[in-house]
Amino acid sequence: MPRPTWTLTRDNLTQLMELIEPSKPHYGSRTPAGPYDLSVEIDGLTIWAHGDQPRTWARFGDTITHQPDGTWTVQHAVEETTR
Repeated sequence: MPRPTWTLTRDNLTQLMELIEPSKPHYGSRTPAGPYDLSVEIDGLTIWAHGDQPRTWARFGDTITHQPDGTWTVQHAVEETTR
């Protein structure tokens, strides 16, 4: 049986926060940031430690999978390199 998976986006962040307990938004520095810019923005989802899993950060574009044992795992999206 296939495991439920989601690709984290800004559109489904709230839905996944409600589904994944415990979790919260992950905040990162706003880009582009100036030398005195202390602004932050939501850039993903923090899934708190649970079972034997450590606390995990899922960035937008990453795939979150609900495992049969009730834990959540994150497969990070591959970032494109600029040449």
